[in-house]
Amino acid sequence: MFESNDYWEEEFIEYKDKKLNSIYFDNCSFIRCDFSRANFNNCKFTECTFINCDLSLSTLTNCTFNDVSFDNSKLLGISWSKCKDNFDVKFNSCNISQNSFHLLDLRQMKFINSLIKDTGFEECNLEHALFENCNLEHTVFVNNNLKKSNFETSKNYLIDPKYNNMSNAQFSLPEALSFLSLFPIKIK
Repeated sequence: MFESNDYWEEEFIEYKDKKLNSIYFDNCSFIRCDFSRANFNNCKFTECTFINCDLSLSTLTNCTFNDVSFDNSKLLGISWSKCKDNFDVKFNSCNISQNSFHLLDLRQMKFINSLIKDTGFEECNLEHALFENCNLEHTVFVNNNLKKSNFETSKNYLIDPKYNNMSNAQFSLPEALSFLSLFPIKIK
């Protein structure tokens, strides 16, 4: 369906392409597109919005996401670790379960009203990241910089302070009590 390698201020509705190679999208909107199981290779997305899209099980290789917003989208089973730097994405009301964020710079990233289940954050810089009203059930945080991150309104997280820098990170009760489960103690 994509006939050019360069799109600017375009709106794509209900596209279903499965192979996107070396395409540059600037200020584009994707609405109800089904990119599940698609292969994105060397694509660049700048100031783009994905609304009610499905990118589940997509493969992202050497892609750039700069000022990109995913709204009400389904993004299951995606590894973001092969994306290029300038990774600037916002997830709003999305299902980003079973994803892998490995070695990514996610400073000031915004995860809002999203299901982030069975996802891995390994060796990421999540300084000043916002997890607002997210469900983080079974999500793993290992060797991350979580300085000044905000988890106040999120739930079901279990983050080990021994394996993450949590200086000045924000949490709230009762969810913060999950940290006690990491210690060999009994609470009555």
